[in-house]
Amino acid sequence: MAIPLMLNNFIKTIHDVIDTYFVGKIDVFGTQAIASIQLTFPIVFTFLSLGIGLSAAGTALISQQIGSGQVEQAKKYASQLVTISLIAGILLNAISYFGSPFIMNVMGLTGYELVNSIKYLQIRSFELPVVFLFFAFTAIRQSSGDTITPVIYGVVTVVLNIALTPLFVSYFNLGVPGAAYATLIANIVILPMGLIQLFKAKTGITIERRYMVLESDISTQIIRTAIPASLGQAFTAIGFGIINVVILSYGTATVAAFSIGNRLSSLILHPVMAIGGVLAAFIGQNIGNLNIPRAKETFKKGMILSVGIMIVGSALVMGFRNFFAEFFIKDDPIALALTNEYMFYLLVGLPLMAIFQTFIGVFNGTGNTKYTFIITTMRLWILRIPLIYIFKEFTNLGSSGIWYAMLASNILIAFVGYYLYQRIDFKPKIRIGKEKRKALKAAV
Repeated sequence: MAIPLMLNNFIKTIHDVIDTYFVGKIDVFGTQAIASIQLTFPIVFTFLSLGIGLSAAGTALISQQIGSGQVEQAKKYASQLVTISLIAGILLNAISYFGSPFIMNVMGLTGYELVNSIKYLQIRSFELPVVFLFFAFTAIRQSSGDTITPVIYGVVTVVLNIALTPLFVSYFNLGVPGAAYATLIANIVILPMGLIQLFKAKTGITIERRYMVLESDISTQIIRTAIPASLGQAFTAIGFGIINVVILSYGTATVAAFSIGNRLSSLILHPVMAIGGVLAAFIGQNIGNLNIPRAKETFKKGMILSVGIMIVGSALVMGFRNFFAEFFIKDDPIALALTNEYMFYLLVGLPLMAIFQTFIGVFNGTGNTKYTFIITTMRLWILRIPLIYIFKEFTNLGSSGIWYAMLASNILIAFVGYYLYQRIDFKPKIRIGKEKRKALKAAV
């Protein structure tokens, strides 16, 4: 089930790499252009966090309804999820567009980076309603066990984006805003196909217009389940915004190294994120079916698989990290050296990221999104950010202190995740009728 998502995530990362490549080739301002996009990432991710939280809530609740055999209820939850996602996307579109100048000024940007980061954010704000609908679509299909359809649409979007990026950035000479236009257009083109699939899919759960009018009990449960996951993602994004401010204080070369290192490490990390996403749906269906032993076994197998992939992937890339860095930066020896150093610590820490993502999968799948909030918030705000400031203010480590803090926070949060896992009861978060519950228990 995870293989299609791995492919989708891989192609998305290739898109990010290509974006970085062409933006980095902008005459004179290549390094500044990369920094302009990197510095907007936490802001974009903050706005996307609500959609990610809604997707996590939808996956948990819909998959449990499917697992318990309550198909009509699953349709209600799916339809309500789409309505809530669309409303949230429209509201955040307005907030992002009008708030971008203030946000980027507060981050302390000036000159080229300020102007282009504002343009980039404002253009991309218009994709939020579309992306939120796609989050809902993905949650509905994955809950039904269909990981292929979202990937097909995702691949079409990314391939189109890859084709448009050099056209807008280089050929039309739009620079950084060109990358944003390419992403926006690619997302909009795929919308009609996704909407048709939501209503007319021949397999799995579909939505119905009669269920799209919000009902207080269902919409409240979706929102209540989504809030912890959304807040965790939002606080993470804001935290990375603060980290970016610290990184910016070390100079544009450090920002570029951070951006390129993250892009390349994603090539290895995304398969694990795919496993975590599938884990949530798989565990949710088993919990809805009251098959608790199988839900627990799924978590264990997922953890072994994820960590194994990260160990192998990190080992394979470690010796070639300088080659990958030179692909993007040749004429800036300082940025090249920093990228090489940062990638070393990233690759060492990727198995720890596998543990982190697997815990998030089991927390979301069981409906314990409050634990997702705890683990994501604690990793950044209690561990990473304080460590970064300690290393900056009280040591002579320079930008290396950032890499050390990231690695240390990933080590410590693994213990927190294990503690929280021990507190999961693996009980359904949905109502299951008495007769249905008896039948499920007898089957198990």
